[in-house]
Amino acid sequence: MRKISVVSGGSGGLGLSLAELLLAAGKDVLILGRNAEKLNRAAKKLVRISEKAHVSTLVCNIGNEDDVRRTGQFMKDHCCTTEYLFNNAGRGLCADYSLTTSDLIDKVFEANLKGLILLTTEILRITPEKEELTIVNIMSTSALLGRDKESLYCASKWGARGYTEALRAEFKGTKRNIIAVYPGGMKTDFYKVADKNRDISSFMDPREVAQKILCSVLNADKLVVTDITINRKK
Repeated sequence: MRKISVVSGGSGGLGLSLAELLLAAGKDVLILGRNAEKLNRAAKKLVRISEKAHVSTLVCNIGNEDDVRRTGQFMKDHCCTTEYLFNNAGRGLCADYSLTTSDLIDKVFEANLKGLILLTTEILRITPEKEELTIVNIMSTSALLGRDKESLYCASKWGARGYTEALRAEFKGTKRNIIAVYPGGMKTDFYKVADKNRDISSFMDPREVAQKILCSVLNADKLVVTDITINRKK
């Protein structure tokens, strides 16, 4: 079985930076995303990084159970087992509470909570118990405190945090390591959807955030970091 690192939302932003650094570290990577064109562009960039490590792409809406199951089957067909899962995909939203609708709830929770749970469940299901598996749930500092105009977004992220902590308790003493990551704002396309009017010029570089995450995750031979909060200097 070939060990790989799976990165959801891997075609841009923090996910793409994580994939780049994983490949540079010699890790085979599978990046997931909704948009085939964006995945292909990302793959062309990633294949130039390492001659030894291999990158694969797969169109997958993590909020769709059929897509997630196809991802699991893809890994089985290619004799892959997950060494690291980076749950990075998500959807931002900055809006007044009064604008909340059932459709908007579904869209935000599908990306930030439902999809995270579905993909995690599938990876756990297909990974042999004897194999070490590290699950890195990348959320937001909005999972740690409430924010004005982010009631729905915070609700989805607080749910992801609760799931992460419960999962950690369930797998205590096993070969499943559950790591929670809470990054602050980054200079990515995330805000084109979440809040296109926000000035993000002072926000963090996603590559630097990726470096901080992987420094803790990949060097955990004897000690495991369970929670990582990353903020920019004031």
